[in-house]
Amino acid sequence: MFKFSRFCFLFVIMLTTTIVAQENELRLKTPPTLEEVLARKIDLDKKSLAKNQYTIQIYSGNYDMAKVFLDSFAQAFPDQTVKLKFETPNYKIRVGQFSSRLEGVEIFNTIKDKFPQAFMLKP
Repeated sequence: MFKFSRFCFLFVIMLTTTIVAQENELRLKTPPTLEEVLARKIDLDKKSLAKNQYTIQIYSGNYDMAKVFLDSFAQAFPDQTVKLKFETPNYKIRVGQFSSRLEGVEIFNTIKDKFPQAFMLKP
């Protein structure tokens, strides 16, 4: 009798138990702002990379002289990127963003002949 009741109990449990298998489908939902987040991440990476680059500073001082230096540099080296920045209390003229020191030194040597006060800025 004990074996029969045990068998009935197991049989009832097996009938009521359902076997659930996983589906073979992957659904990936991306929020609509994901593209914006990725674009911001790329911009931040570019800014971070720019901070870790060598530059050449050719002038630091008042605005009037900075414009003179900026114009003379643009005429002497038209293929180089040059920026006028204001950092309290001076205007600064900086040239290029070089990923390696060697690349910066090559340009620096040509600039140094025309602008002897120029110097390299380390990242």
